[in-house]
Amino acid sequence: MAVTAVHDHVAAARALAARLPQLIDESRRTAISLRSGLHGNRKVGPGSDFWQFRPYVPGDPTNQIDWRRSARSDHTFIRQTEWQASHNYWIWPVLSPSMYWSSDNSIPSKAERTLIISIALADLLINNGETVGTFDGERTRITSAEHLEKLAHAMLATPQSITQQGAGIHAGRKHSVLLLGDFLEFSDQAEQSSSIVRRLGQYQNDGALVQILDPAEISPPFRGRVNLFDTDDQMIYRSEKFEDVADGFKQRARVWRAAVRDAARHNDWLYDRHVTSDSASPTLLALYQHLSERQNQSGSNGRGRPTLHRNNQQEMS
Repeated sequence: MAVTAVHDHVAAARALAARLPQLIDESRRTAISLRSGLHGNRKVGPGSDFWQFRPYVPGDPTNQIDWRRSARSDHTFIRQTEWQASHNYWIWPVLSPSMYWSSDNSIPSKAERTLIISIALADLLINNGETVGTFDGERTRITSAEHLEKLAHAMLATPQSITQQGAGIHAGRKHSVLLLGDFLEFSDQAEQSSSIVRRLGQYQNDGALVQILDPAEISPPFRGRVNLFDTDDQMIYRSEKFEDVADGFKQRARVWRAAVRDAARHNDWLYDRHVTSDSASPTLLALYQHLSERQNQSGSNGRGRPTLHRNNQQEMS
């Protein structure tokens, strides 16, 4: 089995940056494939897109009367447009060194898949009239799809650790915060990492944690002698017969994933899990629909109640 080395993450990060135009194209294709089945804010308000007709009542502005529609009926109708107030979304792909690992060369790295989902989500949100930013040093924010590449480069410059670098991040008030990564730091620093997530959820900030995992982190395929290394290429564990410790490995992985899930639930945020051997589309769709539902339930810049998604049951196994 070919395994992409973690310790070479600097070279992998540079290679990922070099492939950014290709990843943006793939992200846009993914977003376009979903966009036709999605809708906007779906509520009445200031905007340019038609929403619905309703009967005229005394006191309504006469400049909102649709005379062509009214001429076809015995009633007078008001033409309503769709609410299009912009909402602020912060997308943070947490590209820690472990994100550049893949259990097989045929499977994309977690970092690559994270960027594809992040950029595609930004594309969908921007095309729906929203403002999207990321937590690089400049706090880059864009409102036009023409600047998508600028945002993608900024995403590569975001902090690589929630625990070590997240304390200095301030998301604003009543914004949406989306974190994507493997969140490996939750495995041994769960409380510290969770406290940062809780702080990001202050001031009525909605959000989501999307855990991006390699299939080997769900069900390890390893057999026989296996050596495990950390991100500094230091051996941390050696097994002469991995089959004997596989159940313990899976149990520790479940505890790790549960810590991430619980951090999201504490904030009333969505938790979703994506495996890199699967298509990015279902995760992207679930995430986008969750954001749309929360905005519909509470209006712009507010929080509604959470919608349970597929991985809440999946994490019980």
